[in-house]
Parts: sequence; C-alpha cells; structure tokens
Amino acid sequence: MKRTSSAIIVAALSGAIAGPPAFSQSILNSTDGDLPEVRIDVGAVWLAGDDAAPSGKFLYDIDAELAFESFTDSGRRWGFVLGGRVERDSGRRSWGGRVGDCPAGSADCAAVRVDGSVRPVRAGVSGFQSDATDSADGVRVALQSGYGFIDIGWGEVRLGYGAGAADLDPERGPSAFRLSRADGGRVDLTGLSGARTRNLSSGNAFKLAYRSIAIGQSSSVGSLRIASSFTPRIVDCGVDHCAWQDGPAGLVGPAFENVWEFGARYEILRGENEFAFSLGFSEGAEASGIAGFAGVSTQDAGFHWSRGPVSAGARWLRSNNGIASDGAYEAWSVSAAYEHGAWLTAFELARFSDDLVHVDGQTLQVSASRLIGERWVLGGGIQASSRDEPVATPLGRTQIERTGTAFFTELGWQF
Repeated sequence: MKRTSSAIIVAALSGAIAGPPAFSQSILNSTDGDLPEVRIDVGAVWLAGDDAAPSGKFLYDIDAELAFESFTDSGRRWGFVLGGRVERDSGRRSWGGRVGDCPAGSADCAAVRVDGSVRPVRAGVSGFQSDATDSADGVRVALQSGYGFIDIGWGEVRLGYGAGAADLDPERGPSAFRLSRADGGRVDLTGLSGARTRNLSSGNAFKLAYRSIAIGQSSSVGSLRIASSFTPRIVDCGVDHCAWQDGPAGLVGPAFENVWEFGARYEILRGENEFAFSLGFSEGAEASGIAGFAGVSTQDAGFHWSRGPVSAGARWLRSNNGIASDGAYEAWSVSAAYEHGAWLTAFELARFSDDLVHVDGQTLQVSASRLIGERWVLGGGIQASSRDEPVATPLGRTQIERTGTAFFTELGWQF
C-alpha cells in the first residue's frame, strides 16, 4: 500500500492539518454521523552512542486529537477539534536553547540594553541564546489545538487555538519517521539540532483562520489552496513553540502581537509525476517595546515531487528573529526517499544559521522504516550533527565546533 494515499483523503474530510502525520498515511476512527473522531499517534525512540541526547536514551511523543463534526439544516459542516501532546525530549525547552558561551557585554555577543543595563537576548523564532541557561525540561504537556470551525462554502473558518495559516499546508521532503528527522525533528537525538523550516510565527495561540477549498484539478491546470490567519497575541508556551518572554539571569526576548499569516499550496499531476509547492508569509508587531527588537517577519517555501516509489523535496525558511538588525535565522533542508513494498528508505540533510547568536550547523540522517499492518512503523537509522558555537575570549569572540552522532530505533503506532 502506498504510504501517502490516505493522508489526502483525511485532509479533504477533516481540514485539520496542523502538522506531519505519524505515518505517511493517517487514519481517523469514527462510527457514524455526529459521533466524534479520535486520532492518537504514539512514537518512541531508543538511542545508542556516546553522543546521543544527554537527557537519556529513551524519548517519546504522544499526540492525540478529538474531532466532532455535524451539519446544519442547510448542509453546512461545522464542529470542533481538541488536541494535545505529551513529549519527552532532550531537555530543551520547546526549541533552541543555549549555544556556546558568549555572555552579554562580551565581544559582539547577543545583547540589548534595558533601562541602561546590558541584558542577554533569546532569539524570537529560533529560540537560541548564547548566555544564561534555562532549567531543563522533562516531560512537556501542552494543548495543541482547541478550535471551532464552520464550512462557509468556499472554505473553512476556524476560531480558537491551533496552527497559523503558514503552517496549515506546508510541503516538505520525505522522511522515514515522525519523530526522528533532520529538519525539525520532534525529538533532538544528539542535542545539537537547530534546523527547523516550519513557520511557527504564531505557534498555537488563539487566532482566527480561514482555509479555502482546493480550487482546480491537479490532473489539468493544477489545484490551489490558500489560507490566512490573524493572531492578536502570542503568550503561550507549547511543545514545539514558545512565547519566550523573560528568562533567567535577565534574559529577554521579543514578544509578538497582531500576527498576520498567509499560506498557499499548489499541486499538479503530469503523467506519473506529482508536484506540489507551498509558500508561507507571516508579519507581526513587537509588544515589549525594547529597543533593538522588531515585529516578526518570516517567509518559507516548500517543494515535493514523487514518481512511483521515488520521492524528493526541499524546504526553506528565513526570519528576522524579531530582531531589528543583523539577527536573522535561516534554515533549509533537502531529502529523498525510496519505497519498496512496506519499506521506506530516506536520506535527509538540513542546515541552519542564526546571525543573532553567531551559530550555524547541519544535520544528516540516513534511515529506513517498515510499515507493519495498518498502524505500526518500526525502523532505525543514524543521525550526525555538527554545530559552530560562539565562545567569548579575552581577545574577542571565537567559534568552536561541536559534533555528535546517534544511532536510533523508532517505533510508531497510530489509532
């Protein structure tokens, strides 16, 4: 069975795409009519190697969602979606964390002035900082979605907590796993991950969103879907995204409000070749008023191609990080996969750079997974990461390289 077949069906029925599925296919379980649909994705990763994530050799992620839908007398679909996640990662808080040792006020280390004092800075999008260390996170629990929706004919309107328009229909390259990935993996296998091309400018904060129906036919002129959203204020801290606010040792970061997002996805079928492209934009204001911070501005693009058992894709993201100048974060990734029967083998490469904290790095992953029945995926691989981090010295800032390699086994189950 081709692993991508059911995902398209579920997307058309539920309109609730807020992230990558646990398998390449996705299954929603319901019995009839107005009864709720339940989706549960469970994944676990076992690590081996001296460079594996420092918090332990066992990581996991549980993603659950309850969706209820019904129809009005005029045939309009309406309902609500409620979902959350439980995750044990490498100890990082959401994403990013401390890199290197470059205290504020030393050399050209990341810093701003607040009321006349020099303060360390945390980047608004990447989450990186080169000074001050947060306490390690253990198990994280967060609400991922909690919104109502109604079909208005040309699309769906949502109100509540959930993904922004730029994160509803992103295209990306293939991967063998849901948790272990070179680009934005849900768990950090080596403690050195830094590339993430998902546009999470508004996180899962309360918002108003619109997602259109697919216009056109992929077998002729192509099919286009667009989305837009508005988020008044970003104040929550979820599993993948955090409105950082202040931190230890005077650490400060930009705060965002009035974030507008736009997303578009276009797909077309030519013979045996399937092509899909996506674009995303987000713009917002800065709420803290600290000099040196700016409203968020992020752009992303994605591409996916498949022909029979072969698929490939790429993604790119660039953001100003909420910094007025010289603080941009940029990441890109490419991957290719080959599917043979129940097996999927994937090669992934992701790179990133953060100008604010002077860090850049890359992650390479080679892995293979096997689909067992309809609900299980089992496999493993190797992930190698490297990162150039800033260190302050009496002569100024220098860069040091850190490397790590982890062997992993991942097991996934979906209901």
